[in-house]
Amino acid sequence: MNWQQLLTLVMERIKQVIGLYAFVLIPMWGMYVLNEVVFFGLWNIFGIVPRALDVGSMIGVFASWTMHGNFSHLLGNTLTLLQILFLFGLFENNAYRTVLKLIVASGLVTWVLGSPSSIHIGASGLCFAMLGFMIGGAVFARRWGYLLACIVMGTGYWLTIKQGLMPQQGISFAAHFGGLCAGLLLGANSKHAYTRVNNRR
Repeated sequence: MNWQQLLTLVMERIKQVIGLYAFVLIPMWGMYVLNEVVFFGLWNIFGIVPRALDVGSMIGVFASWTMHGNFSHLLGNTLTLLQILFLFGLFENNAYRTVLKLIVASGLVTWVLGSPSSIHIGASGLCFAMLGFMIGGAVFARRWGYLLACIVMGTGYWLTIKQGLMPQQGISFAAHFGGLCAGLLLGANSKHAYTRVNNRR
């Protein structure tokens, strides 16, 4: 690969990072503002209600990551996503498809594992799914970029995982644990698709 090809690849990945920020963060912040100003908090009733088969809970499986209880909840998830989306934009050939898979997978696993009397909202399930994908990719699929990221940023990641998996009042353990498991599984099986893309070049 010469310097022109390298520069083109770098520019493509930077564009993907910016696109991912827009793809994930604009809906999150847009729905938060709409929910506060227009819907008066009603959007959050469509969170994930585990094993409920009503339309509202099915909406939550796909869209609970756009629902947040307050501004600090939204801001905390945003700061985490800014870091992880940057890495996904750099290392994933089709980062949009991967993020969509993780949204659905984390929502479904939360729907299966959570308490039936609870409702789950927020993007933390997606955050943990993306962390799990990176760890699964690094450990099981030999994704060297993610392995380097896990080593360099490992302390912060492991602290986040440890804190997120400790049962706490008002914190969705099912979303954190379910998202992490879904991400690990998808990340561990990401090697083959990644290899095929490289072999076609």
